[in-house]
Amino acid sequence: MAFRVLIILLLTYSFSFANDNKCISCHENVCSDKPYTCTTCHRGESTTMRKDIAHYKLISGKYASFTDKSSPKTQKGIELIKDAACTRCHNIGTSGATLASDLNSAVKRLTTDELIKAIKEPVINMPNFQFSNQDIENLITGLYYYTIPQNSKSITQVVHFQGDTGGNDIFQKKCGTCHKALTSAGALGNSDDAPNLSNLTNSYPDYLNGSSWNKDLLNKWLTNPRNLKKYAVMPIIELTDEEKSAIINLLIK
Repeated sequence: MAFRVLIILLLTYSFSFANDNKCISCHENVCSDKPYTCTTCHRGESTTMRKDIAHYKLISGKYASFTDKSSPKTQKGIELIKDAACTRCHNIGTSGATLASDLNSAVKRLTTDELIKAIKEPVINMPNFQFSNQDIENLITGLYYYTIPQNSKSITQVVHFQGDTGGNDIFQKKCGTCHKALTSAGALGNSDDAPNLSNLTNSYPDYLNGSSWNKDLLNKWLTNPRNLKKYAVMPIIELTDEEKSAIINLLIK
């Protein structure tokens, strides 16, 4: 009987300990009037006094507004994700593509500093957006808004970054000297002189005269860009019908 009582006391103590918010032993409790725990906005581990554990993958205060969609910083982050067309390649929240890393799992795996480094030092075929520090702060807040909620879905990455020499030879020779593209054939192209063509039909930021890209439109563009856009910078590329078809099928499924 005494043993059972001891077990009950231990379980009660463990339960109480697990729900003890030890963050406020060091930090002011700014959410005393809200049904939140510190980890709701800041992640980390609130049941321990050890800072190295309590602050593991901590989200600092300047990003903590991600829980509030109406906050200016979160709204700006959402707009940046849209304007940069991040979902052309990445899955974010409950939508997006599978050409590059799934950002739902990346946000769970990486620290804020690691995410910032990935934006500032992009891997092969990811555009260098040259965001300002304030833009990055907003962007990270937007990413947290989309990816931390429980309804975020995780999609397996189907294409792995592989270097400039792999993939479709026709694209490499005819397009890759100016363009890059992350495709089902891999990471293609080796230049940032012209737009990144990854997932051309999905939320591409620069629609041609208000029209989304499709196979017919791309075929006309490759035949003569200036028939569609009078002052197009892109020159006419000499392509056989087979080469043109291969490029179109590579960029648009």
